[in-house]
Amino acid sequence: MPIAEDFKSIYTKNWEIYFSQCDPTGKMKLSEMANLFQLTASEHAIKGGLGFFDLQEFNQSWVMNRLRIEIDELPSWTDFVDVKTWIEVLKGAKSIRDFTIEKNGKKLIGASSLWAVFNTEKRRPDILQIDSSHIERFPDLKPTEVENSILNIDFEPTEVIQYKVQFSDLDIVKHANNTKYLDWCLNTIDPEIIFKHRIKAIDMNFLKELSLHDKIEIQKLETKNLIQFKVVNQEKVNFVCRLELR
Repeated sequence: MPIAEDFKSIYTKNWEIYFSQCDPTGKMKLSEMANLFQLTASEHAIKGGLGFFDLQEFNQSWVMNRLRIEIDELPSWTDFVDVKTWIEVLKGAKSIRDFTIEKNGKKLIGASSLWAVFNTEKRRPDILQIDSSHIERFPDLKPTEVENSILNIDFEPTEVIQYKVQFSDLDIVKHANNTKYLDWCLNTIDPEIIFKHRIKAIDMNFLKELSLHDKIEIQKLETKNLIQFKVVNQEKVNFVCRLELR
């Protein structure tokens, strides 16, 4: 698709928070928050001529590799929030895309993500085949205090949960969607941690894709103010997650 006439390098989308996106406390679910980032990034990419169908002409797609979210406050049901996104780095096969969620001009959440161009035929990273010179980069505009980073996978879990990837976990590129990994992990923790909104930061690394019917282990290590997860399939780590608690 051509570059939209109203394309801007910093994109803001206003969203209403619906009841189906909220948990029993009336606050937005963490996985729905992550999904808002995906949806806003997709809209911005489409306007910039780098959307899914643009990349599919070269058998390519964007896939998220890392995401860090820092939470001051969660939106509530009926809130209208602005999700703002911009590119920090875009070169070769990788892009750092940043986000904030704001309400009435007040920043509630900041997030930093690393994306890779993925060849949907070869099922491996690829070099972006579309010119992106029209997109301004903002290397000094940081949304989080800590940048997205590579997480440690060398920890011994104290609990292991078995799971098999379901059809409802899949997305348009036929693998488990990023938000599903977070849901799998959150389903294993004490609900009081969520009810009391104790999660102040989330780090996620997406290492290998998972497909329909893959059998996985959700391995968990919980300490005082930190919960670590890794999702393992056939002895290979596919996903790592870390929750920082208040």
